[in-house]
Amino acid sequence: MPNEIKIDKIIRSRRKSIALVVAPDARLIVRAPMRISLEHIQDLVFRKRFWIDKKRKQALKNGRPAKAKEFVDGEEFLYLGETHRLKIESRKDIQLTDYLYFPAKYLSKARVKMIEWYKQKAREKITERVSLVSRLTGWKFKSISITNAQTRWGSCGAKGTINFTWKLIMAPLGVIDYVAAHELAHTVERNHSARFWSKVATVLPDYKTRQRWFKGNRANFKI
Repeated sequence: MPNEIKIDKIIRSRRKSIALVVAPDARLIVRAPMRISLEHIQDLVFRKRFWIDKKRKQALKNGRPAKAKEFVDGEEFLYLGETHRLKIESRKDIQLTDYLYFPAKYLSKARVKMIEWYKQKAREKITERVSLVSRLTGWKFKSISITNAQTRWGSCGAKGTINFTWKLIMAPLGVIDYVAAHELAHTVERNHSARFWSKVATVLPDYKTRQRWFKGNRANFKI
């Protein structure tokens, strides 16, 4: 059977099932178990071609990802849902007040240093929000990791470890709370059943509104 859909990337791991992911730039990424054959993957992609086409059109409609940052005065960066203008100065560290002050000494490795700063802030703020939701619900977690994930905002491991991409710190606090509640709910319901969403709704009745924020802002997370 012919395969009409181009697969841009296949990522194999010890997972038990296949996941199809349409990235913000409309690329199709397949996450598959180690031993699943390419023919099986192609067959699934063919059967899901209409869903993939729909998701790709949505991604393109939302706009192509913003171009990489140039790290010049006045450039805008997202933090907790707000844009802050960059100001290059002779400072010791990155600081956020009225501007996002960036040390001139970091310009030779600007992207690396900015991501380090985002990761630090993400760990602080996300740990705070996950802990809050955990206290409110009684849902327990073992640890929190900040990752470089590009297409997933969060994930929950089998032993209570919760992972969040550092990019989540760019989202509004209410959206961070949604992702925190979503992943914590997976510690008690390891699926996306009606029962799972009911648990999320007990914490955030308006979770669907918070979900929608991602759809309109994915293109703004480029560094």
